[in-house]
Amino acid sequence: MAITLSSVRDQIESRLIDTSNLTFSTNTLDEAIRAALADLSNAYGSEVTLKDLDSALSTTFDDLDLNVLVVGGVAYALRFRLVRKFEQAVPDRDQPDDLARLVTEQMDHFQSLLTQIRLRRFQESIDSPYSAWE
Repeated sequence: MAITLSSVRDQIESRLIDTSNLTFSTNTLDEAIRAALADLSNAYGSEVTLKDLDSALSTTFDDLDLNVLVVGGVAYALRFRLVRKFEQAVPDRDQPDDLARLVTEQMDHFQSLLTQIRLRRFQESIDSPYSAWE
């Protein structure tokens, strides 16, 4: 299965239990994916792309890291919802404290996955991160 914007968005919608986009618009999800992709790029040490996001022609990260992108997309979507919640004048049925706790848990999980990617990429690197002693 090719990793594309559509497939990543579908997985995030499924995890958020919002496949009809009643709570999270596709624009919000795309921004969440962009934010998670930026963090993934940072973990890779170079820019990575997702096919069909911002006219990218291909996906340039490992298939192994798809779940990390999805977890990050969920974390950022929840964070954006929390921020928007405090900007609205009308109360919502979700409790801000519960949502804030969920955002923190998801973001911590995402950051731990990014750390694992950094470590894996260091281990796979043929370049030494240090200089040889003479």
